[in-house]
Amino acid sequence: MNKGKHSRKDVDYSQTDRFQHRMSGNTSITEGHRHRFRNLTDRFIPGIGTHRHTFNGITQITEGHRHRYSGTTGPAINGQGPRHFHRFRQLTRFADGHRHLISGRTSVPIRVSGSTHHRHDIIIESIKRL
Repeated sequence: MNKGKHSRKDVDYSQTDRFQHRMSGNTSITEGHRHRFRNLTDRFIPGIGTHRHTFNGITQITEGHRHRYSGTTGPAINGQGPRHFHRFRQLTRFADGHRHLISGRTSVPIRVSGSTHHRHDIIIESIKRL
């Protein structure tokens, strides 16, 4: 294996579920507001010379509502080694009559210790009825 160069043969696909990427940021502004989002990527999808990940999550509550979102990242950028990342761009689902755009880039891979099962840091907030 060449240092700094990774090919499909170099990636150990049996271990890929132990690596995920962080995704976070703000949605686009729609109807005068935006939402924060934060999640980890999900399933690893191998490809020829690259790979992608699925993702899904729920935005934080703003203006009394939140939005669900799901999609697939773009291919790996900067190889497939420890310094690669992915770009993403996805519309949220409709809520309160509108949707938002989430976009950005993931973190470099992070190791999920102990298990191949994912644990997301999604914050579930309660809605106070007035």
